[in-house]
Amino acid sequence: MTITADQIAEYLQDHLDFFEQHPKLVRELKLPTDSGVAISLIEFQLRKLRDHIQQLERENDHMIETARINSVLFEKTRSLVLSLLDARNLDDLSVVLDEKLANGFDIPVVRLLLSDQFNVPDSLFLIQPVTAESLQKGGQFAQAVSDKEPWIGRLTKDHRVALFGDNASTIESSATLALVRGHTYGLLALGHPDPTHFQSNQDTLFLDHIGEALAMILPRLLDKAK
Repeated sequence: MTITADQIAEYLQDHLDFFEQHPKLVRELKLPTDSGVAISLIEFQLRKLRDHIQQLERENDHMIETARINSVLFEKTRSLVLSLLDARNLDDLSVVLDEKLANGFDIPVVRLLLSDQFNVPDSLFLIQPVTAESLQKGGQFAQAVSDKEPWIGRLTKDHRVALFGDNASTIESSATLALVRGHTYGLLALGHPDPTHFQSNQDTLFLDHIGEALAMILPRLLDKAK
Protein backbone atom coordinates (compact mmCIF):
# COMPACT_ATOMS: atom_id res chain seq x y z
CA MET A 1 0.00 0.00 0.00
CA THR A 2 1.30 3.41 -0.99
CA ILE A 3 1.29 6.09 1.69
CA THR A 4 0.30 9.49 0.32
CA ALA A 5 1.74 12.87 1.27
CA ASP A 6 -1.63 13.86 2.72
CA GLN A 7 -1.58 10.81 4.98
CA ILE A 8 1.91 11.70 6.21
CA ALA A 9 0.84 15.27 6.86
CA GLU A 10 -2.26 14.06 8.72
CA TYR A 11 -0.15 11.68 10.82
CA LEU A 12 2.30 14.43 11.76
CA GLN A 13 -0.59 16.73 12.60
CA ASP A 14 -2.00 14.10 14.93
CA HIS A 15 1.44 13.38 16.46
CA LEU A 16 2.99 16.79 17.09
CA ASP A 17 5.69 15.22 19.27
CA PHE A 18 6.95 13.02 16.45
CA PHE A 19 10.15 15.00 15.84
CA GLU A 20 10.82 15.22 19.57
CA GLN A 21 10.83 11.46 19.64
CA HIS A 22 13.01 11.28 16.51
CA PRO A 23 15.51 14.20 16.82
CA LYS A 24 17.93 12.59 14.38
CA LEU A 25 15.38 13.06 11.59
CA VAL A 26 15.22 16.79 12.28
CA ARG A 27 18.96 17.05 11.67
CA GLU A 28 18.93 14.84 8.57
CA LEU A 29 15.86 16.15 6.75
CA LYS A 30 16.73 18.39 3.81
CA LEU A 31 14.36 20.96 2.29
CA PRO A 32 14.75 22.53 -1.16
CA THR A 33 15.12 26.31 -1.48
CA ASP A 34 14.57 28.77 -4.32
CA SER A 35 18.31 28.70 -5.01
CA GLY A 36 18.19 24.94 -5.52
CA VAL A 37 20.35 24.24 -2.46
CA ALA A 38 18.83 21.88 0.08
CA ILE A 39 18.95 22.94 3.73
CA SER A 40 18.14 21.20 6.96
CA LEU A 41 14.77 21.57 8.66
CA ILE A 42 16.45 23.38 11.55
CA GLU A 43 18.07 25.90 9.21
CA PHE A 44 14.77 26.30 7.37
CA GLN A 45 13.02 27.14 10.64
CA LEU A 46 15.78 29.55 11.60
CA ARG A 47 15.43 31.35 8.27
CA LYS A 48 11.68 31.61 8.70
CA LEU A 49 12.13 32.93 12.22
CA ARG A 50 14.77 35.44 11.05
CA ASP A 51 12.48 36.64 8.24
CA HIS A 52 9.63 37.03 10.70
CA ILE A 53 11.79 39.03 13.10
CA GLN A 54 12.98 41.28 10.28
CA GLN A 55 9.36 41.86 9.22
CA LEU A 56 8.42 42.79 12.80
CA GLU A 57 11.38 45.18 12.96
CA ARG A 58 10.27 46.87 9.73
CA GLU A 59 6.72 47.20 11.05
CA ASN A 60 8.02 48.60 14.33
CA ASP A 61 10.22 51.13 12.51
CA HIS A 62 7.23 52.16 10.39
CA MET A 63 5.05 52.68 13.48
CA ILE A 64 7.77 54.75 15.16
CA GLU A 65 8.19 56.92 12.05
CA THR A 66 4.43 57.34 11.70
CA ALA A 67 4.19 58.38 15.36
CA ARG A 68 7.01 60.90 14.86
CA ILE A 69 5.33 62.40 11.78
CA ASN A 70 1.98 62.60 13.56
CA SER A 71 3.62 64.29 16.53
CA VAL A 72 5.14 66.94 14.25
CA LEU A 73 1.81 67.44 12.46
CA PHE A 74 0.01 67.74 15.78
CA GLU A 75 2.37 70.47 17.01
CA LYS A 76 2.12 72.38 13.72
CA THR A 77 -1.66 72.10 13.73
CA ARG A 78 -1.84 73.18 17.37
CA SER A 79 0.31 76.24 16.65
CA LEU A 80 -1.79 77.10 13.60
CA VAL A 81 -5.10 76.78 15.44
CA LEU A 82 -3.91 78.92 18.36
CA SER A 83 -2.73 81.60 15.93
CA LEU A 84 -6.07 81.47 14.12
CA LEU A 85 -7.88 82.05 17.40
CA ASP A 86 -5.68 85.08 18.05
CA ALA A 87 -6.43 86.68 14.66
CA ARG A 88 -8.23 90.01 15.13
CA ASN A 89 -9.19 90.67 11.51
CA LEU A 90 -8.84 89.32 7.98
CA ASP A 91 -5.41 90.90 7.59
CA ASP A 92 -4.20 88.98 10.65
CA LEU A 93 -5.80 85.86 9.22
CA SER A 94 -3.91 86.19 5.94
CA VAL A 95 -0.62 86.49 7.84
CA VAL A 96 -1.41 83.37 9.88
CA LEU A 97 -2.28 81.42 6.75
CA ASP A 98 1.00 82.45 5.16
CA GLU A 99 3.30 81.88 8.15
CA LYS A 100 1.67 78.94 9.92
CA LEU A 101 0.02 77.08 7.05
CA ALA A 102 1.89 77.82 3.83
CA ASN A 103 5.36 78.04 5.38
CA GLY A 104 4.74 75.85 8.42
CA PHE A 105 3.39 72.93 6.41
CA ASP A 106 5.47 73.60 3.29
CA ILE A 107 2.47 74.18 1.05
CA PRO A 108 3.47 76.47 -1.85
CA VAL A 109 -0.03 77.68 -2.72
CA VAL A 110 -2.70 78.50 -0.14
CA ARG A 111 -5.96 80.24 -1.00
CA LEU A 112 -8.88 81.15 1.23
CA LEU A 113 -11.91 81.77 -0.97
CA LEU A 114 -14.75 83.47 0.90
CA SER A 115 -18.29 83.95 -0.31
CA ASP A 116 -18.85 87.43 -1.74
CA GLN A 117 -22.05 87.71 0.30
CA PHE A 118 -19.76 88.83 3.14
CA ASN A 119 -18.30 91.76 1.17
CA VAL A 120 -14.76 90.43 1.35
CA PRO A 121 -12.13 92.91 0.07
CA ASP A 122 -10.30 91.70 -3.03
CA SER A 123 -6.97 93.18 -1.93
CA LEU A 124 -6.13 90.75 0.87
CA PHE A 125 -3.09 88.47 0.67
CA LEU A 126 -4.10 84.80 0.16
CA ILE A 127 -7.77 85.68 0.66
CA GLN A 128 -10.12 86.36 -2.24
CA PRO A 129 -13.87 86.50 -2.80
CA VAL A 130 -15.76 83.81 -4.68
CA THR A 131 -19.37 84.09 -5.83
CA ALA A 132 -21.97 82.79 -3.41
CA GLU A 133 -23.64 81.02 -6.36
CA SER A 134 -20.55 78.89 -6.97
CA LEU A 135 -20.92 77.44 -3.45
CA GLN A 136 -24.63 76.73 -3.74
CA LYS A 137 -26.46 73.80 -5.29
CA GLY A 138 -25.62 73.63 -8.97
CA GLY A 139 -22.57 75.85 -8.53
CA GLN A 140 -18.99 75.01 -9.45
CA PHE A 141 -18.05 74.10 -5.87
CA ALA A 142 -21.38 72.68 -4.72
CA GLN A 143 -19.95 69.17 -4.38
CA ALA A 144 -17.04 70.37 -2.25
CA VAL A 145 -19.53 72.06 0.08
CA SER A 146 -21.91 69.09 0.27
CA ASP A 147 -19.20 66.46 0.75
CA LYS A 148 -18.31 65.73 4.36
CA GLU A 149 -14.70 64.98 3.47
CA PRO A 150 -12.11 67.33 1.91
CA TRP A 151 -11.41 67.05 -1.79
CA ILE A 152 -8.01 65.36 -1.96
CA GLY A 153 -5.88 64.56 -5.00
CA ARG A 154 -5.91 65.96 -8.51
CA LEU A 155 -8.48 68.47 -9.82
CA THR A 156 -9.86 69.21 -13.25
CA LYS A 157 -8.26 72.12 -15.08
CA ASP A 158 -11.35 74.29 -14.55
CA HIS A 159 -11.31 73.69 -10.80
CA ARG A 160 -7.57 74.36 -10.58
CA VAL A 161 -7.97 77.69 -12.37
CA ALA A 162 -10.97 78.67 -10.24
CA LEU A 163 -9.18 77.82 -7.01
CA PHE A 164 -5.60 78.81 -7.70
CA GLY A 165 -5.78 81.40 -10.49
CA ASP A 166 -2.36 82.19 -11.97
CA ASN A 167 -0.78 79.37 -9.98
CA ALA A 168 -3.07 76.72 -11.46
CA SER A 169 -0.49 75.39 -13.91
CA THR A 170 1.92 74.56 -11.08
CA ILE A 171 -0.58 72.52 -9.07
CA GLU A 172 -0.33 68.73 -9.39
CA SER A 173 -2.16 67.75 -6.20
CA SER A 174 -4.44 69.63 -3.84
CA ALA A 175 -6.73 69.57 -0.83
CA THR A 176 -9.93 71.62 -0.74
CA LEU A 177 -11.89 72.08 2.47
CA ALA A 178 -15.40 73.50 2.68
CA LEU A 179 -15.80 75.99 5.53
CA VAL A 180 -19.29 75.40 6.84
CA ARG A 181 -20.62 76.18 10.31
CA GLY A 182 -24.25 77.11 10.17
CA HIS A 183 -23.44 79.14 7.04
CA THR A 184 -21.25 78.35 4.06
CA TYR A 185 -18.32 80.74 4.36
CA GLY A 186 -16.17 79.48 1.52
CA LEU A 187 -13.28 77.15 0.76
CA LEU A 188 -9.70 76.64 1.86
CA ALA A 189 -7.61 75.42 -1.08
CA LEU A 190 -4.11 73.99 -0.67
CA GLY A 191 -1.99 73.31 -3.74
CA HIS A 192 1.29 71.50 -4.25
CA PRO A 193 3.49 70.81 -7.33
CA ASP A 194 4.21 67.26 -6.12
CA PRO A 195 1.48 64.92 -7.46
CA THR A 196 1.94 62.63 -4.44
CA HIS A 197 1.76 65.29 -1.72
CA PHE A 198 -2.03 65.16 -1.45
CA GLN A 199 -3.52 61.74 -2.19
CA SER A 200 -7.12 60.60 -2.09
CA ASN A 201 -6.36 57.75 0.33
CA GLN A 202 -4.57 59.85 2.94
CA ASP A 203 -5.91 60.56 6.42
CA THR A 204 -7.68 63.93 6.72
CA LEU A 205 -7.76 64.30 10.52
CA PHE A 206 -5.45 67.33 10.68
CA LEU A 207 -7.07 68.94 7.64
CA ASP A 208 -10.46 68.51 9.31
CA HIS A 209 -9.20 70.24 12.47
CA ILE A 210 -7.87 73.17 10.44
CA GLY A 211 -11.12 73.52 8.53
CA GLU A 212 -13.20 73.39 11.71
CA ALA A 213 -11.04 76.04 13.38
CA LEU A 214 -11.32 78.36 10.38
CA ALA A 215 -15.08 77.93 10.16
CA MET A 216 -15.33 78.73 13.87
CA ILE A 217 -13.41 82.03 13.74
CA LEU A 218 -14.67 83.33 10.38
CA PRO A 219 -18.03 84.67 11.66
CA ARG A 220 -16.21 86.97 14.10
CA LEU A 221 -13.67 88.18 11.54
CA LEU A 222 -16.22 88.68 8.78
CA ASP A 223 -18.46 90.63 11.13
CA LYS A 224 -15.55 93.03 11.79
CA ALA A 225 -14.94 93.38 8.05
CA LYS A 226 -18.40 94.83 7.40
